[in-house]
Amino acid sequence: MNQITAARERFPRGLKQPAGGMHFGMDALLLAAFTASCGTKAFSVAELGCGCGAALLGLALLRHEGKCCGLERDEILCAAAQDNASLLGLEDRVSFLHCDLADVAPHLDRFPARFDMVMANPPYGLSGQGRSSPLPRRESALRDTAALPVFCKAAATLLRHHGYFFCIFAANALPRLCAALGEAAFGLRRVVPVRAYRAAPALRVLVEARYGAAHDVRLEAPLTLHSKIGATPSWAPQALRFCPWLAK
Repeated sequence: MNQITAARERFPRGLKQPAGGMHFGMDALLLAAFTASCGTKAFSVAELGCGCGAALLGLALLRHEGKCCGLERDEILCAAAQDNASLLGLEDRVSFLHCDLADVAPHLDRFPARFDMVMANPPYGLSGQGRSSPLPRRESALRDTAALPVFCKAAATLLRHHGYFFCIFAANALPRLCAALGEAAFGLRRVVPVRAYRAAPALRVLVEARYGAAHDVRLEAPLTLHSKIGATPSWAPQALRFCPWLAK
């Protein structure tokens, strides 16, 4: 087994994650699996605020066609993402660009065309909510009141007409996400609630929207992550079918 094969077998373990930044978690893996489930054959993808690249690289491992580009404002995280692409042997299809999402238009000439899809895991915490992190880079990834409209507008700038936008967000903040999508000319198309247990309320939502399209929402059955409650909860078969990396 060569190094690239071994790295792909270990994924998502083994990725380079710089200290002081926001480390990826379950949300990134669920986002990658959700985006990969899109049935469209066209497949050029950008990820906004890609961090160390976990979600975008996972998507590239699931879907073997097309080009992917991650955009990240943190130069250290962006460099780590490029290293991770090399580790997985994906540097020919996956690249990363250091840029501010509030100003993506000047970078459009770097891409041969607008993207078919954009994916994102925007900060969903509000200032003053929850326990703050003493690490500024991590805090900005968790709580940034102004970030959501910036993410949605950047997605609209990068997408072709009727292109797809996929994101994961806090379930209790779904109205805020819907408002930001509407302001950026997105039509909401699909919502998948994500809950820990069958009897628990949703904590996250996986959302699909289309740029320049009308609202036509399909609320799908919830994705249940765990099959039983306990000190060491087990992953539900449904969750592992949707995202096998959860077992790792």
